Amino acid sequence: MKDVIIIGAGIAGLAAGFELHKNNIDFQILETQDRVGGSIETISKDGYLIDTGPQTFSSISKETFELIRNLNIEDSLEEANPSSKKRFVYLNNQLTPIPNGLMEFLKTELLSKDGKITILEDFVIKNIDKEESVEEFFTRRFGREVLKNIIQPFLNGVYAGDVKKLSANAVFPKLKELEEKYNSVLLGFILSQMFSNSFKKLTLCSLKEGMECLTKTLYEKLKNKITLNTQNIEISRAKDFYIVTFKNNNKTINYTTNAILFATPTHKLLDFNYLLPDIYVTDYFNIEYEPISVVVQSINKSKLKDPLNGFGYLCTKEPHRKLLGTIWTSSVFPQRAPQDKILLTSYIGGAHYRKITELSEEEISNLVSKEIAEILQIQDQSSIETIHIKTHHHAIPQYNLGHTEKVKRIEDLMNTNAGLFFTGNYLYGVSINDTIKTSKRITKKIVNFLHESKTSQNNSTENKLEPTYSVFTQVALAVTLLLRATFA
Repeated sequence: MKDVIIIGAGIAGLAAGFELHKNNIDFQILETQDRVGGSIETISKDGYLIDTGPQTFSSISKETFELIRNLNIEDSLEEANPSSKKRFVYLNNQLTPIPNGLMEFLKTELLSKDGKITILEDFVIKNIDKEESVEEFFTRRFGREVLKNIIQPFLNGVYAGDVKKLSANAVFPKLKELEEKYNSVLLGFILSQMFSNSFKKLTLCSLKEGMECLTKTLYEKLKNKITLNTQNIEISRAKDFYIVTFKNNNKTINYTTNAILFATPTHKLLDFNYLLPDIYVTDYFNIEYEPISVVVQSINKSKLKDPLNGFGYLCTKEPHRKLLGTIWTSSVFPQRAPQDKILLTSYIGGAHYRKITELSEEEISNLVSKEIAEILQIQDQSSIETIHIKTHHHAIPQYNLGHTEKVKRIEDLMNTNAGLFFTGNYLYGVSINDTIKTSKRITKKIVNFLHESKTSQNNSTENKLEPTYSVFTQVALAVTLLLRATFA
C-alpha cells in the first residue's frame, strides 16, 4: 500500500512529492501528460531561449531558493540584468516609469497632482468591515487614478483579472490587515516593518537553462515515483483507504493508498467530483480561470529608435487595447537571444479579452505585432518576427469575491481526516514560490494525518489482542438475545 497518491506532476505535485521524499513517505505521482512541469516549459529555438510559462522569481522567494539548494542546482541560478529594475506603464500613448522610491513617486506622471493628494485621504478614511473588491478598496482609500494607472496594470501582470470581481481581501491581504490594525494603510506602512521593506531593492532571478530546469531536475530526482501518460484514473473509497485504478501503456494498474493529494487545477479536480460533497463541486472548487496567450517575438536592434533598458511594460485598460503587457526578455537576460536581436514576450487575453481562445495563431500574432509596433514606435510592423505562441486556456486562477471563504472550506475538508488533500496556485498565491510554499504546507498536513492514522491503527491492533468481545461478536450476541426474547 502507498502512503500517498499524487494526481498531477506540475510544480505543485513535484514540490509535494519532493517534500514527501525527504520525509521517507511512500508515494506515487500520476500524470496524464508525457512530461512533467505543467505550465512551466522552456523551448530552445533558433538561438533563443524561451519560457512559455512563468519566467522569473524574486530574491525573497525563500521556498524556491531552498528547493534549488536541495536539488544542488545553485550553479544554474541567474540574476536579471540590473537595468531590469526599471518598469513601465503604457499610459496616454507613452511609456511612463514606475517609481522606485519616494522622490520618484512625487515626480511621477502616472498620477496627477490631484491624484497624489487624494492618496493622503487614506489617513482619515474609516474602515469597512466587509469583503471588498479590488476596485472598491482602492477607490475608497486612494482614488480612481491609483486604481486605473497603477493597480489595474499591476494586476494585469499577476492575475489578468477584473478589478470589479477580484477580492481585495484575497489579493491584498496584508493591506487589509494594515487597514484593520492601524485604521490606515499608509500609517500601517510607516509604523510597521513593511515601510522599510518596500524600498529594499529586490532582484529577479531565473535559471540559466530556463525555468523548466527546475521541474526537470525534480523529475530526475523522483522519476521512479512518477508515472507519465496515465489514462482513465478512477478513485474509489474503501473502509479506511482508497483504491486508485488507471491505465498505462494499455495495462490496468491498481494502487491502494492511505491518502490522495490532488495537485491539479480545479477544473480537472472536478473529474473526481464523486469523492466530494456537492457544495464543493458547485461552489468551493468552482474557481474561475482566465485564458492567456504567450507570444514570443524578435526584432533587429537596429529597428528601434532607443534601446530597451528595463523589464518591460504593463498596459492600462483601454477600449482598443488587448495587450496586457510585454517583457523585454533579452534586456532582462541578455544571453537568451542573439546579440543583434531583441527578444520580446507578450501576454494577451485575460478577463478583458477572453476571445483570445477563439483566434488562430496568425490572428494573435498580427494583433500583438500591431500593438507592439505602436507602443515601441516601430515603423515597419513586418520587421517583428513571431517565434512561438502558447495559449493557456486555464492560465491563472481568479481570487474573486468569496475566495477566502472557499479556501477556508477546502481547509475544513482536508482537516476531516478523510485522507483527501489539495494543493495548487488556487489556494494561497499564484506565483511559483507561492505554489511551492503551499505544497510544503499541505505535505505537513499529510505527514500528520499519516502519523495519526498509524497511531490509531496500532491502538486498534492492541485492543484486538485484549480478551474483549469484537464488534461482530457483540452483534451476534445481541441478535441471539433478541431471538430468545421474541420466541420465549
